[in-house]
Amino acid sequence: MKNKFLLAALVVCASMSIPAQAQDEMDTRHEVAISYGAVPNSVWVDAYTDIIPAIFGEKREGKNYFGPIGLEYYYHTSPLIGVGAVAVFATSKQDCLYHDIQTSAITKSFFSFMPSAKFNWLRKKNWGLYSKVAAGASYAYFTDEDYDDNGKKNGDKTISKDLLFNFQASLIGVEAGSAHVRAFAEFGVGEQGIAFGGLRYKF
Repeated sequence: MKNKFLLAALVVCASMSIPAQAQDEMDTRHEVAISYGAVPNSVWVDAYTDIIPAIFGEKREGKNYFGPIGLEYYYHTSPLIGVGAVAVFATSKQDCLYHDIQTSAITKSFFSFMPSAKFNWLRKKNWGLYSKVAAGASYAYFTDEDYDDNGKKNGDKTISKDLLFNFQASLIGVEAGSAHVRAFAEFGVGEQGIAFGGLRYKF
C-alpha cells in the first residue's frame, strides 16, 4: 500500500513538472532582433553599376551609404534549430559629374526578404554561439534626378527597378546578456554585411 502511494505521488509530481518544463521552453522559443552592418552584397551591386558610366568619363562623388539595417524573427523548433526570416534595407546616394558639372543625383535602395535558419551550437544561460543561413530576393529601386547645364535640378527623373537573388551566410555568431535580452555580433558574407551587430529579444 505504501509503495502504491509513493508511486502515485511520483506520477502526480511528474505530471506537474512536465507542463512547467514545456512552459520554460516556450518562453524562449521566439526571438526578434535588429542589427546594423557593414559591406553588404548591395555594395558590390552598387559598385558594379558605376563601372560603365566611369568608362565614359562620368565621375561619381559624395556617396552616402545607409545600412544595412536588418530585422529578424525566429521560432525555435528545438534547442538546436530556429526557423524564420530576415528583412534588410540599404540605400546609397551620390552625385554624378561630367567635366566637373553635376549632371544628376542617384539614389539606390535595396529591400530584401530572406527565409532563414539559425543553428545554435552552444546555448548557455547568458551567452551562446551559433551560425545562420538565409536566401531570398532583393528589390532594387533606383532613381536618377537630372540637373541642367548650370548644375540645378530640372525636374526630370528616371526610375528603374529590378529583382535580384540575395543571401546571408553568417559563419559565426556570438550573443551575450540575460535570458531574454542579448547583444550579438555576426561575421560572414551577405546582405546583412561581412560584420554586423545588434540586440536580440527572446520570449
